[in-house]
Amino acid sequence: MERDGKKETNALKTELRLRFDPEDSTEWELTKERTIDEDTWRRYEGYVAEIFSSFGMELDTPGTKRTPERFLRALLESTAGYEGDPKLLTAFPTECRGGPDCRISQVIEGPIPFFALCEHHALPFYGVAHVGYIAHEQIIGISKLTRLVRLFARRFTVQERIGQEMADTLVGLLEPHGVAVHLQAVHLCTQMRGVSEEQSKTWTSFWRGNYEDDPDIRQEFLQVVQRATA
Repeated sequence: MERDGKKETNALKTELRLRFDPEDSTEWELTKERTIDEDTWRRYEGYVAEIFSSFGMELDTPGTKRTPERFLRALLESTAGYEGDPKLLTAFPTECRGGPDCRISQVIEGPIPFFALCEHHALPFYGVAHVGYIAHEQIIGISKLTRLVRLFARRFTVQERIGQEMADTLVGLLEPHGVAVHLQAVHLCTQMRGVSEEQSKTWTSFWRGNYEDDPDIRQEFLQVVQRATA
């Protein structure tokens, strides 16, 4: 009976994937699926309930009696990036057929919204990303750039690491002439606690290849970012 149940579950997953457009459902998202058995999950709920109760939450009201469960499920969903594998992103032959433009023509996508959890306090930070690259022999589907941002953002992480991972992954995947990543984010760990900087934002930029060597290309990329976030 257990084997039949697993077969039905796998068949259902396959059927659901086939209902979506391939650009919206890629195999790499399912490569490292996390599983937590029911007994462990209930134990975690007990831990969360104990913490929330000791902090003052009343857990016997209609609105809060399932809060520990909802909190854990939200946390699991918010860290879904750990289940992905960026090496399986799909690349396609470039559209460039030679000439000087192939070394300076940029593909820029953004603003791409993202949400992440700071690994220092497990509080959210959120913002937008812009990703640019100068193709060499391969290009990547535009929607995959959004998926790449969310792959690395949906983890316990820091803003700097997201940008580094995105830039390095695109370099490894496409071997482009250059990669640029710009992130702008609001960090609740600085707004809700500590110095309480209610209006502060953090900007980080990362350059690879031609973007490191050519200030004009960097400036063109940043002008697009500034117009999009103004």
